[in-house]
Amino acid sequence: MSDQDELVNEIKLNIDQDLKKRQKSIEDGEALDKAIHRRMDEAEIGVSYGTDNHVSVLMLGLATVVTLLCLYMFFGVSPDHYTG
Repeated sequence: MSDQDELVNEIKLNIDQDLKKRQKSIEDGEALDKAIHRRMDEAEIGVSYGTDNHVSVLMLGLATVVTLLCLYMFFGVSPDHYTG
């Protein structure tokens, strides 16, 4: 029975260590969340200055042009395919 008792004690010790690691991870995550929220409240991060709107419009325009070009090429609307 002593081998079983040692095994049970070892398992309990492993469980306790795992719980401590998980609790520390949770506390670290909460501290990081608090720091992020503090920076958001102080307007250090998460504030739009307007340039991101311009960049998004440019990206949308480029995506549209590339999409239309790909559709043009894939569906063979090229004048080279037409014969007289």
